[in-house]
Amino acid sequence: MSRLIVHLLPLLLPFLLYGLYIWHVKRSGKDGPEATPWFWLAAIGMVLVIVGFVLWGAFFEEGTGSYVPARLEDGRIVPGRIE
Repeated sequence: MSRLIVHLLPLLLPFLLYGLYIWHVKRSGKDGPEATPWFWLAAIGMVLVIVGFVLWGAFFEEGTGSYVPARLEDGRIVPGRIE
């Protein structure tokens, strides 16, 4: 779940910030933008996701080796692991 949040948050962050901007503009009584810049919001979100993937790979090393899948031993489940 934490990986999903870590990678989904950068994608949604530009949309959330834009929503806060629109809320602030409407609250202050000013005219906001005519159209929503969907392309630029999505592009910035994708760039943040890619940067997140690169940083995750650079700083959080996953185990290197062979994966031993989960199995059933003596009626209990032994979790999978990397050896």
